[in-house]
Parts: sequence; C-alpha cells; structure tokens
Amino acid sequence: MNRLLTPLPIWLILADMAYTFIINILQSFNLSQAQLPKDGLPVSPDIAFSGLQVAANGGMVLIIGFGLWTLLKLNRSVLQRQILPIGVFRTLGLVAVLAFSIPSLWQWAWALIKLAGGHNTIAFGSPRYLTIAVCQPLVGCLCLYRLAGWYRLHKHTAPATLAE
Repeated sequence: MNRLLTPLPIWLILADMAYTFIINILQSFNLSQAQLPKDGLPVSPDIAFSGLQVAANGGMVLIIGFGLWTLLKLNRSVLQRQILPIGVFRTLGLVAVLAFSIPSLWQWAWALIKLAGGHNTIAFGSPRYLTIAVCQPLVGCLCLYRLAGWYRLHKHTAPATLAE
C-alpha cells in the first residue's frame, strides 16, 4: 500500500507542473492585442516577455521535475530496501525539491495557527491550488523521511560490504 500512496503527492505535483507549463505555452502564443500607446511603439513587445516567462517556467519545471523524479526513484528503492546511488545531480535535485516544499510547511503551520485562532486562512475556491498546497508539505516530509531511510540502509549495508 505504501508503494501506491506515498508517490501520489509527487505525481499530483508533476501533473500540475506539466499542466501549468502547457497552459503557459498556449497563453504565450495567444497574446492579447492590446492597443498601442498613442505616442508611438511599445518599448517592450509582449512576445519577448511571454517568451522569457515560458523559458523561466520551463527551467523550473525541468529542475523541480528532475528532483521529483529522483524522489520517486528514492522512494521506490527505500521501500524495496535497496540503496539508490545518489550523486551530485540527484543531490541537487533533492535539494531543489526541499527548497520547493519546505517553505510550505512553514506556511501551513502559520495558517493552522491562525485557523485555530478563528481566522479563515484556507481558501476553498480553487480545489486544484488547494490540492497542490496540501501536497507540497507532504512531498517535503516524504523527501526527508526517505533520505533518512536511505541513510539507515546505507549505514547498515556499508559495514557488511567492507567485511566481505
């Protein structure tokens, strides 16, 4: 059951990132034809800024997507009691996932404290955003938990391989 439930938040975030990136690309091609200023040409065309936004979002999707994919592999290998070799790029990917998800733990903690104080801090107007906001701290906790499991596996199997 762990093999099915633990990667679910990761898959939801990956799907949302892909969906948002596709929407971003489609919006960059479908520029609104705004009125030109009466005193001449616009200083910066819309296509340049929309292209920069697509490039920045694409870079983020690649970096965080690689980190989430690494976390999926780490989750599977720890559940199978196997050691996943973690090199520089996988480490950077997992650090990116932690940098992406750990701040959400802080935000959820403050939101729950304010909610306990009687303030309405959680918006239910957009189920998609709420779902991803709930998945982000789960991914951060899963990453820390699986790294601890990986470390325990690595610590217990390393002396056994040295003894042989």
